[in-house]
Amino acid sequence: MKKLLLAGSCLLIGLQVISQTSFSAQVKKYIDYDSSFIAFTHCRLADVKNLKVREDQTVIVRNGIITAVADSKKLSPPPGSTVIDLTGRSLLPGFVLMHEHMYYANYSADFSYLHVKELPFTFPKLYLACGATTVRTAGSVEPYSDLNLKRDIDQGKILGPEMDVTAPYLEGKGSIFPGMHELSGPAEAKAFVDFWASQGCTSFKGYMFVNKPTLKAAIDEAHAKGLKVTGHLCAVTYREAAEMGIDQLEHGFSVSTDFFPGKKENACPLGAAPVAFADSPKEKDLIRFLIDKKVIVTSTLAVIYNMTTLDTTIRPEVLEAMSPDTRNMFLNVYNKMRSSSGNKAMLEEMKMEKMFSDAGGLLTVGTDPTGDGATLAGYGSQQSIELLTQAGFSPIEAIRIATYNGAKALGLENKIGSIEVGKAADLVVIDGDISQHIENIRKIIWVFKRGVGFNSQKIFSSVKGEVGKY
Repeated sequence: MKKLLLAGSCLLIGLQVISQTSFSAQVKKYIDYDSSFIAFTHCRLADVKNLKVREDQTVIVRNGIITAVADSKKLSPPPGSTVIDLTGRSLLPGFVLMHEHMYYANYSADFSYLHVKELPFTFPKLYLACGATTVRTAGSVEPYSDLNLKRDIDQGKILGPEMDVTAPYLEGKGSIFPGMHELSGPAEAKAFVDFWASQGCTSFKGYMFVNKPTLKAAIDEAHAKGLKVTGHLCAVTYREAAEMGIDQLEHGFSVSTDFFPGKKENACPLGAAPVAFADSPKEKDLIRFLIDKKVIVTSTLAVIYNMTTLDTTIRPEVLEAMSPDTRNMFLNVYNKMRSSSGNKAMLEEMKMEKMFSDAGGLLTVGTDPTGDGATLAGYGSQQSIELLTQAGFSPIEAIRIATYNGAKALGLENKIGSIEVGKAADLVVIDGDISQHIENIRKIIWVFKRGVGFNSQKIFSSVKGEVGKY
């Protein structure tokens, strides 16, 4: 034990200690633990790097950094530490989610004007309460809102996860969203990347109507700045984007137009795409090509699943979180638009994501709180992780995809994403065992961000009836 504590002390000398944030009164009311020295004892620990659930572990945290992890029989709580007994409970790394928004699909009833609504009051809270300690906003419609929200979270004024803010969408002519700027070509794309990088955006996203020359210019400029580019593409195929050097692709394989009959170059073929079959030689070849090019793929199963009829059950907490007018619109308009036409495609998408991962591809997970409105921040995030097990992943594999894989995609795997000495104490306490039943990730008691423990149930209670209201 003395050797372990000594190692932890030496580690602190070589690390930049995470400073304690000064929290506003609005944030403090959700904090249960704000101690610089914590010992989590007798926990069931999710070892995501080795895909094991380790029984009866103790984790020591000092100044927001994990300094020791060992069997509870070998490691006792150090004198002066705040002891949190987690007997019967699980300790997970904080979720690192890769397709998040601070806006909601607040479309008009006749869909003639596809606007969305920024929700800076409820969505950051829901993300954190449901276990997300780091998120990437995959596309922004109110970039200054997102940038200022990140600033206020970092300064302790607002409750929420760490944020990687993606710039406004790299979109081309023909956009179906009036809130998106249409780039005129490569020169403007380069200037666009330069400007938004100067404003503090740390990632970029190509969208449906952007063409190849424009996307290529944006990728090259972002890479020159050490920044990454993802894409929800249509006019550009997955293979074309991979050849350009894109870092990541969104929505698994469900939006790929690589095999769309009659697709014209640089044109987005709107309409129902043919079902992509996982056992198709062409799909297998595409998967291998993406892996060879080191392209990361983000799974967003919940937002797709909630537009099918495979399961029409709505989690009660989702409806309770909605404001009355948002709930009414969802139940009477959006939810009635579910269709069985996407059921087969959904099942094949799950197979392809599993194939991609099994073949060595880096699969991450995100929420995308859009679609038919059933996929809320936080609650939808948990559903996205749960659905990975329906795709064939074990619970601990699904947790790894939602934590360590996300950290790797952001280049932060040495700082977050797993419970290891030297990493930030971004931790989730679950009341139960996640090794067999992934649904237990819904039973969150506390979420620790940089060693500060937030009470999830208090946060959940604060947003009931609020989503869509602010």
